[in-house]
Amino acid sequence: MNELKIQSIQTMKKLFLIILVLIGSLRYAAAQCPQNAFAFISVYPTCSLGCGVLLKDWPEGVIVNIYGGSPIHIIASGLIPGTYGGPGTADAFVCVPCNIPLIFASAVPGATNGCVIIALGTVPIKLTNFSVVEDENKSCFVKWTTTNEPGSTRYALQKSVDALNFSDIITYIGKGNISNNYSYEDKILTQHTIFYRIKITEVTGKISYSQTALLKNQSSLGISIYPNPVETDFKIIIPTQFLPAFIVLYNVDGKVVNTIKTSQPAVTINKKLPKGVYAIRITGNNNATVTQTLLIK
Repeated sequence: MNELKIQSIQTMKKLFLIILVLIGSLRYAAAQCPQNAFAFISVYPTCSLGCGVLLKDWPEGVIVNIYGGSPIHIIASGLIPGTYGGPGTADAFVCVPCNIPLIFASAVPGATNGCVIIALGTVPIKLTNFSVVEDENKSCFVKWTTTNEPGSTRYALQKSVDALNFSDIITYIGKGNISNNYSYEDKILTQHTIFYRIKITEVTGKISYSQTALLKNQSSLGISIYPNPVETDFKIIIPTQFLPAFIVLYNVDGKVVNTIKTSQPAVTINKKLPKGVYAIRITGNNNATVTQTLLIK
């Protein structure tokens, strides 16, 4: 009887040890993929290897290894920005070959599993509803909407008075949702004509730009040019009290490219012009002069 008890106790101990080992292994395996961390692979032409992996929301300062191939081995590694063991998370991007199947990513040395790498394919960021509107307080509201936006995309709102030299006025970090709305109030309007655009920097380093939007001149004695920006034909509207009027069109170098004398309130310009920025100077019959900027795109 005593021998049976001893054997039973020894068997129970072995089972208990096996359970502890299994629990420990499960905890270790789970720890190889941090909570809320992700890994996405997509085709990125900007990578010399053809593809890239976005490591999103990983602990600061860790080195994440990307495993794949057969037998499984480390294909590439990326350092998450920040101080090791810091309080937050960050993102990193790593270029990888497109012809090697990737399996998981982990910050644990010699990992046997981790965050499953999800294939996204090629999904370009789309920017829509880009608009600028001046309000009665002489501020400009700039708005835009994005779709297919991965995390860590940067949007720099840029401003220019000549549509050639742009400077950043504010930068937003992408929210990473399916669709996002962004807006900014520009209270510093130093010119009658201001151009805005969005500089888009993806996590891969790829840079692209939105179309250029123009803040219309609201204090031009009633003289207007539309459409502006324009590709080909445009119209100049002049109040009758300024007629007859003399119109001079200058290119960015200050050279005269067209002159018109008109007694009509609406003048259509259908002269084919190279892309660029132009100045239109209109002199009325009272010698009052208004200069507006035209963008040919």
